Amino acid sequence: MNIKKLTEDKNSKTTEMQTLLDNVKAEERAFTEDEQKLFDKLKGEIEAINNTIKAFEDSRELVDEDEKETKKEEEDKMTEEERAIEVEQRDISNFASFIRNNILSERAEGDNFAQGTNGVIVPTTIANKIIKTAYNMSPILEKATKYNTKGNLEIPVYGKTEAGKDITVGYSEDFQELVESAGAFSSVTLKDHLIGALSKIGNSLINNTDIDLVNIVINIIAEYVKLFLEGEALKGTDGKITGCKDIPESQTHKTVGGVMTFDDLVKTKNKVIQAFRKGSIWVGSQNTQTELELMKDANDRPLFQPDPSGEFDGMVLGYPYYVSDNMEDIAVGKTPLYFGNFSGLAVKTTKELEIQVLREKYATQHATGVVAWLEADIKVEHLQKLSKLVIGE
Repeated sequence: MNIKKLTEDKNSKTTEMQTLLDNVKAEERAFTEDEQKLFDKLKGEIEAINNTIKAFEDSRELVDEDEKETKKEEEDKMTEEERAIEVEQRDISNFASFIRNNILSERAEGDNFAQGTNGVIVPTTIANKIIKTAYNMSPILEKATKYNTKGNLEIPVYGKTEAGKDITVGYSEDFQELVESAGAFSSVTLKDHLIGALSKIGNSLINNTDIDLVNIVINIIAEYVKLFLEGEALKGTDGKITGCKDIPESQTHKTVGGVMTFDDLVKTKNKVIQAFRKGSIWVGSQNTQTELELMKDANDRPLFQPDPSGEFDGMVLGYPYYVSDNMEDIAVGKTPLYFGNFSGLAVKTTKELEIQVLREKYATQHATGVVAWLEADIKVEHLQKLSKLVIGE
C-alpha cells in the first residue's frame, strides 16, 4: 500500500464522517449509539492512516538525509583528495624554492615548513616519498616490520629459557595438578638514534628550472638513507643500531677450515624452520655470489639457479639471492651470508624527517648541500626468522 492509496482511503472516511455530522445537524438531534460507534471507528481509522502517512514521510526524510549525507561525504572526500594533491604540489614547489634560496625570511602562505631541532621539518608529502623510496630500494628494509612512533618502543619476545624450559602441553585427569612450565619472556627496546645523510647538488643543476629538482634531491637522499639503514640492519653498530648483530648463537652456523661448502648452506637454511621460510631470501656480497655460482651439489649440478621472477640474479636452494654492498666477503671470522624472512627485523622511525640546506658551506664548490636528519632504530624482533653463516677457522 502506498501513500496515494492511504490518502484516498482517508478522504473516503472523512466524507463518511462528514455525512454523519450533516445528518444529525439537519435533524437537530444527537448521535444514536450505532452512529456514535461508527463515527468513533472512522475517527480512529483516519488517525491510524495519518500516523501511517507520517511514518512514510519520516522514513522518506531519513532516506533523503542519508542520501544527502552520503553525497556530502563524497563531495568532501573529493575535496580532500583534491586538497591533498594541491598540498603536495605546493609543498614540492616550496621545497624547490627553499633549495634555490628563494625562501628567505618570509615563507609562502600556507606551507608546511616548520623549524625542528636539527633543521627544517620536511612536509609529510615529501618526507614520505623519501622514506618510501628508501624502503623500495632495499628488499631488506621493504620486508622489515616497520613502526612509526617517537620514544622507546618495547616489543615483547618469547623463547625457551637458557635451561631449555618451555611451555608444555599434555594429557591430564580430574584432580590431577598440572606441572608448571614456562619459557622466558624478554623484550626488544627500539630507541631513537639520530642519523644524518648528506648530498651535494651542483648549482648549475639547481639553476636549471627545467629539471625536476625535488625528485632528484629525494632520490639522492633516499640512496644515502638506504645505504646507511641497510648497512646498519645487516652489520649494526655497538651502542647504536644493532640489526642482525642480535641474531643469537642458536641461529648461527659456523663453518670449519675457513671455507663455505654446500652442506654449510643447507645447515644455515635449516636454522630457520619451515614455518618461517616463506618470503625468505639470502643476502651476501657480489664476491660471495660468485663463489656460489661456481659451487656444485653432490650430483655436480650448479647450486646457483636462475630466478624465474627476474627480480634477483638467481636462487640458492630455492630462495632468492640479494646482493648487498654492505655484506662482508668470505674470510675467517666474517659473516658473508644471512638467510631468512627479514620481517623478523623491526625498523622504527620517527614521523618527522628534517632537512638542512647548506648553501654557504659548499659555495666555493659552486654547490649546495642537502642534509637529511631522522631518528631510527633496527633490531631483531623475531629470533627464529633469521639465521647467519660465520666462517670459522
